[in-house]
Amino acid sequence: MVDYRPPKGIGEEKMLFIRYSALGDIVRAIPYVATIKETFPSLHITWLLTHPYEDLMKGQPFVDDVIVWYRGLGCKGFLNIISKIRKSSFTHLVSLQGTDRSAVIALLSGIENRAGRHDWASFVYNLPREDLQEILGRTIKIDKYRRYYKVNQKLKSLTDALLKNLNRPRIACVIGASKKVKRWPVSNWVGFITMITSFGGSAILLGHGRNEEALAQTIEDSLQEKHNHKILNLVSKLRLNEMAALIDGCDYVVGGDTGPMHLALALQKPAIGLFGPTLPEQVGLSDIRFKLIVDCPLKGCQKWGCNRRCLSSVRPERVFEIIKGDCVW
Repeated sequence: MVDYRPPKGIGEEKMLFIRYSALGDIVRAIPYVATIKETFPSLHITWLLTHPYEDLMKGQPFVDDVIVWYRGLGCKGFLNIISKIRKSSFTHLVSLQGTDRSAVIALLSGIENRAGRHDWASFVYNLPREDLQEILGRTIKIDKYRRYYKVNQKLKSLTDALLKNLNRPRIACVIGASKKVKRWPVSNWVGFITMITSFGGSAILLGHGRNEEALAQTIEDSLQEKHNHKILNLVSKLRLNEMAALIDGCDYVVGGDTGPMHLALALQKPAIGLFGPTLPEQVGLSDIRFKLIVDCPLKGCQKWGCNRRCLSSVRPERVFEIIKGDCVW
């Protein structure tokens, strides 16, 4: 295998960046890619993403193109992306995915300079590490306190239109999570939203998928009628870039260990994280402004079948008091 050669920032160099899922991991990779682009502005960067995550990268200045992997197509979808990659004349590949599939993609890519990591198949990379300084061949540092993600004016206008009739403070409520045990119970959401709307504020329900649609409907049905006009249910109604813009237009974000909370962190929004089965440091949310962690001897256990439902112990009053004490409205 030939030695890895860092990009030079001249000529027609093209990089394939691989971090195709999940939402939180993709968002956490944004500063990494943006730093590469700022270091080598002429380097053409293509990001490989599974559908529908491509929406998140539309119009971002650090990405020149995307390759979309439609995993629902099975083997056909996988072969399609391999074909596109091999035809694209990439000079460099950088993978932060670390999975078997990403290793196979690197192996079949035909790209000469490949950087990445895998537990047992690092041999597919001629730089078997993810260190950005080694990848770029120069001293570089990612600014962890900088906002890299951009919300364009069109999306800001959409957000303004959606929120114009809602009083502040506007609270983005990320009601779902990939595992049931990581979700705040409906009764807690209902209690919290009742407090916020009684305080004069508004709640925006965010999420995606049938389970979260049903969850949002249950929350709405459980609220007294006098509070219903102060909430906006946008579950499954927004593309990811629209959700990012909506979060950016809200005053606070509340949710558990789930992808949109990473968006809130990337957008530097005041957020209140609810943690039990996972802890902030386990999932890349250590820098979230407010962290409420359950008082459970098994906190951080990551046991998805646990029947303790520990997040129910995070009372709505605690979340409300944080917002009441912090906001200026």
